[in-house]
Amino acid sequence: MGSNPTLSATLASSVWFSRPFSGYHWPMGPIGHTVVSTVIGASIWGVTGSPAAGGVALGVGVLVDIDHSVDYYQEWVKRRPHLVLKLFHAWEYSIIGLLVLGFIYYHPILLAATVAHLGHVALDHYHHRPNPLTYFISRRTWLRFDARKIEPGKRIRQSYEDFPNKLPLGRLWEPWYRRKIEPWFAARLTIAPEDRVDESDR
Repeated sequence: MGSNPTLSATLASSVWFSRPFSGYHWPMGPIGHTVVSTVIGASIWGVTGSPAAGGVALGVGVLVDIDHSVDYYQEWVKRRPHLVLKLFHAWEYSIIGLLVLGFIYYHPILLAATVAHLGHVALDHYHHRPNPLTYFISRRTWLRFDARKIEPGKRIRQSYEDFPNKLPLGRLWEPWYRRKIEPWFAARLTIAPEDRVDESDR
């Protein structure tokens, strides 16, 4: 597939800003998380004897990624690519769940939700290789969810570049996507003035 000089130039000038959770070592998208969450769900079902707990584990393990929709809206519609919320991607939720299970209250459903969430965040952390503190929402809140401060200077690929690798049957529609859709994303990389970091803030 031939390269698009305009698109390449746009990407070359835009990828040098921090975007946590976006490293690409293996396409841990909906398909990968569904496979792993199915294994976790089956294991929870086997251990607890609760099919409902197994279903919850599968659902939680996949649906954690629903928070990406908020960030995509901010990035591509509001043109605020440095605002990265990832509200469900946080170690704190798993830690709280484990503490409740261990010291306050046990229930198979809570166990399923906690293990599935922990599995999702742990896999993302392993595959994306972020700053060790990136997945703590308390730290992201402290840094005002500004990706440039969360992982300063990290060079990564834009999130839209790997959509065909992360979604089903990507190889079939990738040529069309690269030709018709990807340029639209690339053209929306303009950063809103209020999102620029003043050097005095660093």
